[in-house]
Parts: sequence; C-alpha cells; structure tokens
Amino acid sequence: MTVYSHSRLSSFENCPLQYRYRYVDRIRTGFESIEAFMGKRVHEVLEHVYGDLPRARAAGMHAALDLYDSLWSRHLTPAVKVVRPDLDTEYYRSVGARCIAGYWEKHFPFPIEPDRIIGVELKVELKLDDAGRFRMMGFVDRAQHAEPGIIEIHDYKTTATLPKEGSLRYDRQLPLYEIALRQRFPQTKEVRLIWHFLAHRAEAVETRTPQDLDQVKRKCISLIQTVEGARDFPAKKGPLCSWCDYQEMCPEWKGVKPVAPPAFPNGRPAEIPLPPRPQGSAAAPEPPASAPKPRGTKAAGPTGQLPLF
Repeated sequence: MTVYSHSRLSSFENCPLQYRYRYVDRIRTGFESIEAFMGKRVHEVLEHVYGDLPRARAAGMHAALDLYDSLWSRHLTPAVKVVRPDLDTEYYRSVGARCIAGYWEKHFPFPIEPDRIIGVELKVELKLDDAGRFRMMGFVDRAQHAEPGIIEIHDYKTTATLPKEGSLRYDRQLPLYEIALRQRFPQTKEVRLIWHFLAHRAEAVETRTPQDLDQVKRKCISLIQTVEGARDFPAKKGPLCSWCDYQEMCPEWKGVKPVAPPAFPNGRPAEIPLPPRPQGSAAAPEPPASAPKPRGTKAAGPTGQLPLF
C-alpha cells in the first residue's frame, strides 16, 4: 500500500511527468535549489532550538547563527544551484541568517516548556478513510500542547513572498497534520494552525472546522485515485520549471534550460543588517558522540548527527 504525502501529491498536480520521474521511475539527479537548501538549514537550526530549549536560551541568538553558518558550510556542494540570474549563494545565506535572527528577536525566550512540545520535525501518519485504504504521512516542523485540550501546529516558511489574502484557507498540508494529531490525541478540543513567514517576520493563525477537515480528506482521496489510475504522465510547463530536477530530460524543453526571471528586475534592495556578533564568535562545536538526539526528530543525513549548541 502506497503512503502518500502532501509533497508527493503536489508534485503530481504541478507536473505529472515530474511525478513519474520522481516517484515511479525513481530517478535521482542530485539537483537541489538554493531556496530548498537554505530552507533546510533554517529548519535544522530551529529544530535544535526547540529540541533543547534550556540550552538554546542560555547559548543565545549568536550561537544559533553560528550553528547556521556551520551547517551551511558543511552541506553546501556544487549540486546546489542558484536559479535566479541576479542572485548568488551569499545572498541566500544572509537571508537565512536574517530569518533566524528575526524569529529569535520576536519569540525569545520561547515561552513554551519542553515537556509541552509533542515533537520537532515530528513524523505523523494518518488515515483518510475508516478502512485505512488511503493513508498519508508528513513531518511537522513543531507540534505542542498550548493548553489542556489545545494543540498548536507550527510551520516555518522561508519563501520570499507572502501568500495572498485568503489563500491559506486552501492550504492542504497543515490541515492534514491536524487530522493526524487529532487521530493521535482524540480528546483534543482545538487545533491552531500557525504559519511563520520568517523572511517577513509575519505569522498567520487559522483553525479548521470538522467539515473543513472532511473536505480535505475527500479531496486527497480523489486525487490519490486520479494518481493511481493514471497511465499517461504529460509534462506541464509552468513557472516552476526552472527549479525542476528533470530539466535535462524533459521533452517540453528538449535540452533547452528554462530561464527564471530575475528576483529584483529593478535592482536588489538594501539588506537589513544582522545584529553584530560578539568578538570571538565561532561556529558551534560538534557534540560528543553520546549527545542525545532531540525527541521526535528525523534522523540526520549521511554526515551524522547535527551539532547542538
């Protein structure tokens, strides 16, 4: 039985041929966009902040920024591509650092006790139907018990643009996480869905009714049935083609690489400076081999466990 995810279904919606290459043919290219790379590094830092809050509070924001720089340097490879013609790697590195600094300045000292955090980078699974024929999974950036009977689901976004007004009502990802957590904690009275738009220091908070969640289930089941019944996987040209792993083999482009528009056609705006770091600030040290991994997190990649503060 195939277990689907929001990203897997989104791949089919965006381009059925990309879906076939990725999930049916299982072709791996090694390509990674700089936007995805930067987002991963920011998520890893916030994962470790909430994975050991007392230690993070004591270490301070500059330790978090040092950790970010360390992760950036460790994982950056030539496979990470900058798609926008007017931007470079250093630009994205600084954007990620400002995302972390802005979040820290807004939320420190992080008023949640560790024992109320359900998990960071928490893997969840859910049934879309009573029989369990249609199943999905995902990873929640952070889930916590805000109050008795109330759960908060937090999602970090490092995107350059804010969503249009009202568009979050059509978001599928966080409501799916809500369904999973309600199945895990059936006595839950309320779930708050919270999006953090880190590049803008902005947040959005919404809730869903039982009818909303039922509609999400029905739409996902319908989409899964469409995917499983598909025999043809046509390419679909669109604005995301420049960020696609499979440009070289796509028949719609026939070897011609799609060109992304510049991010700032009228010139790059002045960057907001980061807070100055104390003299002698250095990259976060590696933890001892026995350092515990934060509860509820995904395993680290092939390089081993990520450093703690």
